[in-house]
Amino acid sequence: MSITEKVNLTTGTGWGSGPCIGNSGSIPRLGIPNLCLQDGPNGVRFTDFVTNFPSELATGATFNKGLAYLRGKAIGREHKIKGVHIALGPVIGPIGLKAAGGRNWESFGPDPYLQGVLGAATVEGIQDEGVVATARHLIGYEQEHFRQVGEWEENGWDCLESSISSNIGDRAMHEVYLWPFADLVRAGVGSVMCSFNKVNNTYACENSYLINYLLKEELGFQGFVVSDWGAQHSGVYSALAGLDMTMPGEIPEEWLTGKSFWGPLLTRAVYNGTLGQDRLNDMTMRILAPFFSVDTITLPTEDDIPNFSSWTFHTYGQEFPYQHFGPIVQKNWHQDARSEFSDITALSVAREAIVVLKNDGHNLPISKTDGIRRLLIAGVGAGPDPKGFNCKDQRCVDGVLTSGWGSSAVNNPFVITPYEAISRFAREQGMVVDFTSDVWELDHVEELADYTDLAVVVVNADSGEGFIEVDENFGDRKNLSLWHNGDKLIETIAEKCRKTIVVVNSVGPVNMEKWIENENVVGVLYAPPLGQFVGQAIAEILFGEINPSGKLPFTIARKKQHYVPIIDELGGIKQPQDNFDRDIYSDYRFFDKHNIKPRFEFGFGLSYTNFKLCNLKIDEISSPSEYLPFPDEYLPIFKTIEDDVCDPEDALFPHDEFEAVPGYIYPYLYNENVRSIDDGDNFEYPAGYHPDQPIAPPLSGGGLGGNPDLWEVYYDVNVEVKNEGKYKGGYVAQLYIELPSTILPSPPKILRGFEKVFLEPGEATNVCFKITHRDLSVWDTQSQQWIIQTGTYKIYVSSSSRKIELSGEIDIGC
Repeated sequence: MSITEKVNLTTGTGWGSGPCIGNSGSIPRLGIPNLCLQDGPNGVRFTDFVTNFPSELATGATFNKGLAYLRGKAIGREHKIKGVHIALGPVIGPIGLKAAGGRNWESFGPDPYLQGVLGAATVEGIQDEGVVATARHLIGYEQEHFRQVGEWEENGWDCLESSISSNIGDRAMHEVYLWPFADLVRAGVGSVMCSFNKVNNTYACENSYLINYLLKEELGFQGFVVSDWGAQHSGVYSALAGLDMTMPGEIPEEWLTGKSFWGPLLTRAVYNGTLGQDRLNDMTMRILAPFFSVDTITLPTEDDIPNFSSWTFHTYGQEFPYQHFGPIVQKNWHQDARSEFSDITALSVAREAIVVLKNDGHNLPISKTDGIRRLLIAGVGAGPDPKGFNCKDQRCVDGVLTSGWGSSAVNNPFVITPYEAISRFAREQGMVVDFTSDVWELDHVEELADYTDLAVVVVNADSGEGFIEVDENFGDRKNLSLWHNGDKLIETIAEKCRKTIVVVNSVGPVNMEKWIENENVVGVLYAPPLGQFVGQAIAEILFGEINPSGKLPFTIARKKQHYVPIIDELGGIKQPQDNFDRDIYSDYRFFDKHNIKPRFEFGFGLSYTNFKLCNLKIDEISSPSEYLPFPDEYLPIFKTIEDDVCDPEDALFPHDEFEAVPGYIYPYLYNENVRSIDDGDNFEYPAGYHPDQPIAPPLSGGGLGGNPDLWEVYYDVNVEVKNEGKYKGGYVAQLYIELPSTILPSPPKILRGFEKVFLEPGEATNVCFKITHRDLSVWDTQSQQWIIQTGTYKIYVSSSSRKIELSGEIDIGC
C-alpha cells in the first residue's frame, strides 16, 4: 500500500460521510471498501428490522455464560446481515464503580470477573458470525459528567478546560479495571475502543502507558485501538501512543468541517519524518489483522457493504445528507435481519435476567386458585410512552423501559409492554383487570387499590449517555430514587392493597427503603433493561410460566453514602479529578470489607423451588508456583514491508480524478510544501513512549491476555446441586475465594467462578469450577508482577456473595 492508502484506512471519513456511525477510508485499488463501524452492544443502531436485545446488564443478571455467547452470536448475525464489518461492542467499561453512572446498563455489572467471562463469551459469539467485535471503553470511564469539554460548555460548565481524569492506582488497574480486558483479548477480540476521559491525567487515547504498555505489551493485544467518537485530542502524539484508528475522523466539536488530526496531517507527518513508516505500517496491519487472524472473519470486498443508512429511514435520499451534497440514491434496502434464533435468544435472556428479591407468603407466582380474582396493574412503566416506542436514541422515558438512552440504544421493532402481557395472563385465568398509569393524582389509584385482590406496580429509573439530558439527569442519574413518583405510588397502593407486587425496571440499583419493609409489599422483582420482550418476560415470571433464575449483578445498599458518588460539581477546578479511592474494593467487596449489611447483596435472587448443595470436593491438578515464569522473548524483527520512497508529490490531492465532497476527510496533501526534519530538529516524544522495539515482553505478558501460565489450572472444585422443590428451575452456583494477606491485603471474598444449571424436581448434577493461577493471584506493585501468596485460601460455594452454602480450604506453602 502507498502512504495515502494506509492513512486512509486509519482515518474516519467524517461524521455522516458514509452509511455507518463510523466509516474508515477505502482502498479502491485493492478492492477494500470503507470499513463500517456500527453500534452496538445491544443490537444494530440506527436502522430498522433488527432486534432490540436485552442489555448487557440483563445478560449479567443471567449469570449464564452459554446464553451470553448465544446473545453475542445473534447480535453478530444481525450486524452481518446489515453489512456491518465492525460491531462496537461489547461494553466492559464502565465497570460500574458508581451506582448512578449513566452507562452502567451497557455493561455486565461491577465485578471484574463477571465482566470478563461474559464479555469474552460475547466476543466469541459476535466474531463467530464474521463480524469484528470491539471491547469498549478503555478505561476508567465511570461517569458521564465532564467526559467531554464541548459537551459541558453547552450545559453551562464553561470553565471546563479538560475532560475528567480517572486516577486509578496500579493494583486496582490490574485487579479490577484491566482484568476483564485481559479476558476479551484472550478471546481474540479484534478491536479495543479508548475512552473520552483522562487516565491519571493523560487522555486515554494518547496515553502511551495505557495503550502501548498495558494493553499491547502486558495483555499482548494484536488488534487495533479505535478512538471513541471525539476522544482523540492530538495527532502524532496519539499515533505514537498507540491509537490505530480515529473515529469519526474530525477534530472534536469540528463536525462536518473536514478538519482532522490525521488524514492529510498524518500523511504529512510520515513524509516529513515526524512519524516513522514502521508505526504507520503497524497501525495498518493491526486494522487488517482481525480479518485474517480470525477464521470466521474475512476482509470485505466492494460488494460487502452496508444495506442501510444511519441518517435516514427513507428508502431514497441525498448521498451525503449532512453536507447537502451528491445525487439522490438508494439509502436503505430495509433488509430484515431478525430471525427465530434472535427472538428465542432475546426472550431467553429477558426471562433469565429477572431477579425475585422478595416473595413473602409465597404470593408469587400469581394464581386464581389463591383467591386472586381482581388484579390491578399500575405505573407509567407498565404501558407505552405517549411518544411511542421509538424516539431518537431512546430518550422516550414516560413509559415502559426497554433500554437506557444513547449510542447503545436500538430501535424497537415492537414492544410487548408489562400491561399487555400481564393482562393477557390474568384474562386467561378469568381475572378482572384494572389499569392506571396516573402517578400524580392518586385519589383514583387509591380507590382502585382498595378493592383489588392483588396489585402489580411497575416502576422504573432511567439513565444514559451524557450528550442527552432528561429532567436534569445529564446521562448520570441525579439520584437513586424511582422516577415518576414511584415511591409515593407504591406507598399509596400498598396502604390499601394487602398483596402488592413491585416490579422495579431500572438501569441499576434504586433506593427501596421507603417501602421495602412494608408488610403489604409481599413481592419485589428487579428487571434490568430487557429489550422488546420486557413485558412478556415479566409476566411469565409473575404467573409462574417461567421459574425465576436471575441474580443481582450489583449490590443494593440501604444508604446512599455506601455508594460511590458522581462528581457533579467542579468547585472552581477547571481540570476535574476523580480519585478512585475505593481501590480494589468495588461493590460487594466494599460492603464485606467494612461489614456493612446491604439491602440485597451481589449474586442474590430467589426461586420458586428449593436447591441444595452438597459433596464439596477440591482436587489439586498442578502444584501452584508463587511466581510466573519469564515468557519467551519476541522473535527477531524481520522487516517484510519496504518503506514508501515515493515523492511527496504523489500524495497530492488528485483533483483531476474526482470532486471533493465537502467535509469528507481525505488522506491527500493539499500543497507541495512538505518539509523534512533537519538533523538539528528535535521531536519530543509523548511521556512513556520509546521508539525502540523491546526484545522481550514484560513478566506479566507473553501471550493473548497476558502471561500464558496465568491460565494454568491448579485446582478443580466439584459440588453437587440438587433440586429439592416442586418446580423445574435454574440455579447459579457461585465460587468465591478468600485470599490470604501474607504480603498484600485483599477483600474478604472475590468471585472466581459461576455455573448455571437447570434441574427438574428431584434431579441432581455435578458442577465443576476450575481455579487457575490468575484466580489465586494478586498484583504486586513493587515487583510489577502477579504473585501467589503463601497461606490458606478459603473456598466458598455460595448462592450469593453473602450466603455461603459450602466451604473448604487450600493450603499453599513456601
